[in-house]
Formats: sequence, structure tokens, C-alpha cells
Amino acid sequence: MPTPNQETDRIIIVGGGPVGMITALRLAQLDIPVVVLDAQAETPTAHRAATTHSSTLDLLDIVGLTDTIIEQGLTARYFQYRYRTTNEVFAEFDFGRLAEESNHPYAVQLEQHKTVAIALAAAEKFPHFEFHRERTVTDVVNETDYAEVVTETPDGSQQTWRGRYVIGCDGGRSTVRKSQGIGFPGFTWEERFIIVASYFDYESADNYRYRNYLADPGQWCSVFKIPGPDDPDNKNGMWRNLFPVITDDPDDVVTSEPYIRNMINTCFPYAKDLEIVHSNLYSVHQRVADSFHKNRIMLAGDAGHINNPLGGMGMNSGIADGLNLAEKVGQVWRGDVTDDQALFAQYDRQRRPLAQKYVQAQSIQNKETLQAKDPEKATARFEEMRKTAEDPKRHKAFLMNASLINMVREAAAIE
Repeated sequence: MPTPNQETDRIIIVGGGPVGMITALRLAQLDIPVVVLDAQAETPTAHRAATTHSSTLDLLDIVGLTDTIIEQGLTARYFQYRYRTTNEVFAEFDFGRLAEESNHPYAVQLEQHKTVAIALAAAEKFPHFEFHRERTVTDVVNETDYAEVVTETPDGSQQTWRGRYVIGCDGGRSTVRKSQGIGFPGFTWEERFIIVASYFDYESADNYRYRNYLADPGQWCSVFKIPGPDDPDNKNGMWRNLFPVITDDPDDVVTSEPYIRNMINTCFPYAKDLEIVHSNLYSVHQRVADSFHKNRIMLAGDAGHINNPLGGMGMNSGIADGLNLAEKVGQVWRGDVTDDQALFAQYDRQRRPLAQKYVQAQSIQNKETLQAKDPEKATARFEEMRKTAEDPKRHKAFLMNASLINMVREAAAIE
């Protein structure tokens, strides 16, 4: 392996979220100098991704993070589908049926900012890892034999960072992707989504699992348990409700307490008195980039594909992107391959089509199952889900996709 030039012979990662930080950790473990640049002053704690699937836990064994994630998170073996109007469970799935397919036949509920903190703590042990906050990327240069990004700090000062490659992990609005003129086709859902966090104990109130979906043609919703804030007042974890906002009312209306209370009363009439701790409104997209690779620039995570949050597909598939890419960079770094462009083209083949086949298809299916607006179609979908849960072979097949195990295996088989 050649002796690296500290100033230029390194990997630049734009974005210090879970995908960027875990990718950086793996590169550091492979003795590759890596610099992570993030625009934020601190890791956002807004309520977003919180589910780590079996396939991801297996992958994270490689980088040594799984045990800590399990220790800090909540182990969720089961998830339920219920009728919203009656609260009756019509399908329950058991990740335990994946015991022969995964070392971790369950999901773990842990907020993504905590996953970032775990990965950062591990990465900081390596002297060739750097992390710089409040660095907003303003330009990206993609040359034949190097790549550069230009960043700006809040005081207006600029800095140029040169490396062998740049990996864009900078989210759905990726500056890295846009700088390369890479298209991002897809669509935006008509509804906005709102997340509501509270300490109301749904498990005690009505035997909810840690992951639950309530289906209804008019108003579907979901509720999940997470560990919540690390403070003395949080003894039993926190619960997140996810609601679709199906009106054209402005943001200030749909985020008002009366509006949120009405949604809670509609979906969870027994939880009328819960205290709203936090709410977060956002638009939801389904998009996949035209390419995950252009010369010395690569994309991973939301920079390459975004989807609705139902099923916890986004962060998990993004981590799989990053770890796949890190191993390929390692092959180039060690001199195991001479044609880096062919190797990164393989990364594109392994990850981009499968983002469409599994992540997009599964997350769209999850949403359509919950919200089928035609009563007859809704009944048919719910009945099909019930039959899937009751049939052992179909049950397991559903989980193989839902946990993204099939996606990881199929990607690994693509040459």
C-alpha cells in the first residue's frame, strides 16, 4: 500500500449522518485516511429514522457497532397491523422466523442521532479520521486523478479539501449529487407526514408492540417505541406517532395543537390526554438517482435514494450502500484492483437497481397497504396481509424483504 500524502491522499465524505459516519468508520478501520465534513453545528435530534433491521445489524457486526446499538436500543421482535376503526390486530409478523437467516432475528429501535454518536465515538479512536462541523459545501470538483470540495464556514471563510474520492452522504438535497448534474427522478407524495412524540404508554394501554401500523382508507397512522431522551424523567421510553396530513392547510395549521389533537383522537381515542413532547412536519419523496457513481464522485444513502419512512428502509439501505462502497475503496487503496472505475460501476449496479427493487417497492407497498382508499381494495389488501402473516412460508418471505436481507444478498451476487 502506498504511503498516503496527508493533504490529498484521503477520502472526503460530505455529510455526517448515520451513513456518512458509518462509512467513515469502516474506511478508518481499513487504514484509509478519511475526512467527514458536515454543515450542522451538531447532530440533529429531530425525530426521523429509528429502526435498524436484521440485515443492517449483521453488517454492523463487521464494524463492531451492533452490540452497542442493541444495548442502547429496544429490541423489537414483532410488529403489528391493526384496523384503525376497531384497533383489532389483523396481522402480526415475527422476526424470530429469520433465526436461520440472520444473527439478529429482530429489529432494534434506536434514534439515528444516537447511532451517529456510537459510530463517531468509534471513529475518533483512529488518528487518520477527521470530522469538521459547520462546513457547508459550495463547490465540488471532479477531475481525472483527484476530487475536491470547497466549504464555507458561518464566518464566510472558505477552504478547499482535496482527496482521491468524494462520497456524497449529504441527504436528499445533496449538493454533491447536484454538482455532478446527476438526475433524481421520482415523485413527491401528495400528503405531508407529521411525527408526534409523547410518553404515553401504548404498550400498557392496549398491548401494542414496539412497531405498529393502523390501516384505514380514510386516516391511517402508525406508532413506534424508541428509547427517547437520556434524562431522569424518561423511565419507560418514548413513543412516536406518524400521521399523514391529507389536507392543503398551511404548515402552521397542521402543526397546531388542536390539529394534532384531532389526529390523535381519531386514531387513538383512549390517548386523548397524552402530552405532546415534540412534533415534526415534512414532505415525503420517492426518488432514485440516475447514477451512484461519476468518475471520482460516489453517492450513498439519501443522496442517492429517498423514500417514505414506512418500514424503516431509508437509513438501513443507506448504511448498506456505505459499507459496500467502503470495501471497494479498500480494494483500490490496497492495490487489489487496478480499474477503480469498473469497481465503482459495480457499486452502482449492486446498489442503485436494488434501491428501486426493494427500498422503493417495499416502502410504496407499505404505504398503499395502509391507505388503500377504495373500500373494496382496502379490504382485499388487509385480507392479503392477514393471509401472508398466517402462512409460514409467505410470512418468512415477507420478512426477508422487509428486513432487507434479500436486498443485501442479491447485491452481493451482482458482478
